[in-house]
Amino acid sequence: MIARAAWVAGLAVVLALLWIMPGVLFPHPGTNDAIELSSLGPLLYLVTLIAALLSLGGVGRLGWKAEGTVGLGAFLLGVAAAFVLAIVTFGNFSNDRFAALFLTPILAVPVGAALVVTSLVMRSRRRGRPLIGAVRGIVAAIAVSLWLEARGATDWLQAPYGLDVYALITVAAAAVLFVSADVRNRVPT
Repeated sequence: MIARAAWVAGLAVVLALLWIMPGVLFPHPGTNDAIELSSLGPLLYLVTLIAALLSLGGVGRLGWKAEGTVGLGAFLLGVAAAFVLAIVTFGNFSNDRFAALFLTPILAVPVGAALVVTSLVMRSRRRGRPLIGAVRGIVAAIAVSLWLEARGATDWLQAPYGLDVYALITVAAAAVLFVSADVRNRVPT
């Protein structure tokens, strides 16, 4: 109980830091301030996708609940929908920095679908409740969508160029997996 409260408090602190990070680090961003951050966000996203695929090994080898990877897959499918919504609402795409908005759903859909299908097909000793995992993933994706819309198009045009959104995706993916997969109570093989 205390560990869960500490975990929730830590998650709240990380989210608050992610929200204020762009304004604190770049109070008056110029046109090309810290331009290297524009490639760091998609790289972090790629690492998150690879880790998501590797989480299937946790289900098969370490005895994690399949509920976690189903939730992670649903989260990635929801993130794809959130980015499509952002593409539609942001409008003007004359700047190359919006390319990540198009790349994100293209990568999220196959990985998310593969996680959901593989998790449901895999034989796991601890299946869990996949529907609850999917609901957790969808709720986290809605939070990412709201964050993305609240930040708006300027978050992609000025420093940190969406890095905060990709960091949020990584934190939310880890939270969905940790809460749903029950990583702490693994079954010995």
